Amino acid sequence: MANGQPQATITEKPKGIAVHLYGILFGFLKLIGRLPYPVVNGLGGMIGKLLYLVKSRRNIVLANLKYCFPELTNDQRLTLCKAHFRSLGIGFIELAVAWYKPFKDLEKYQEVRGLEHYQKAQASGQGILFLGYHITSLELAGAVMSRHLDFAAFYRPNKNASLNYHIQKGRNNRSQTLGRNDIRTIGKWLKSGHNLWFMPDQDMGRKSTVFAPFYGKPAATLNSPMRIAKLGNAQVLPISYHKEHGKMILEVMPPIEFSGDDLADCSLMNQVLESCINKAPEQYYWVHRRFKTRPEGEASIY
Repeated sequence: MANGQPQATITEKPKGIAVHLYGILFGFLKLIGRLPYPVVNGLGGMIGKLLYLVKSRRNIVLANLKYCFPELTNDQRLTLCKAHFRSLGIGFIELAVAWYKPFKDLEKYQEVRGLEHYQKAQASGQGILFLGYHITSLELAGAVMSRHLDFAAFYRPNKNASLNYHIQKGRNNRSQTLGRNDIRTIGKWLKSGHNLWFMPDQDMGRKSTVFAPFYGKPAATLNSPMRIAKLGNAQVLPISYHKEHGKMILEVMPPIEFSGDDLADCSLMNQVLESCINKAPEQYYWVHRRFKTRPEGEASIY
């Protein structure tokens, strides 16, 4: 990160056998990271086929697809579901590439667009709130972003201290990760000209949310990006990322402005994220129960 950017806090290394066992696992991932990228994709595809067999996860994906894409036939949704799990398996093993493969070996597997929007926002001196979303290859997307953009990202600590230590250490090989902070502190940070990658597309319950359309269906949507942007006097740049023919395509999009009306702003945000997701819908993180929180009186879709 640039000078003056808050530095990530690495959790103190836990003691005990667990941290050493995880050390062996992540050491194995480092070896995988040295393999040719197409080989890693092939291994990930096989893992995806195994993940597809987990009925509980498969049912969540199919429920989300049926809810969001009612115009598709059952066979089309099943095909999309299988493609999703293939992408999920690739993303799972791809973190070895994202965390440990030298950047020079990744250059031909990435394409970056829209940097002029980032450069213009940087020149203003304002902080930037990058609006993102969860995809199956999120770790690789973050690694590519860190190569071209100056930012830090939230990291929700894992409850397993040993696993948390290795995950945080791996992610910090590429970019800075920050623990969860209160909105006021983040606002001050953005106001100082720092940048944040924020992904507000998951169901976090009813707190600080409004029901805004997501694929035409009511989804509990966080209003915190609007509050953060206002407190931090930050520019809001949506950012798109998806894989195409084995290459990560990263695009910084033009800035958007919030109006101050939560429903209108959350609807705008979801609409922008939808346009990004639609570039490669199988790669969105459909295994998450995005519609778990329902409006009063509406039954669960899961």
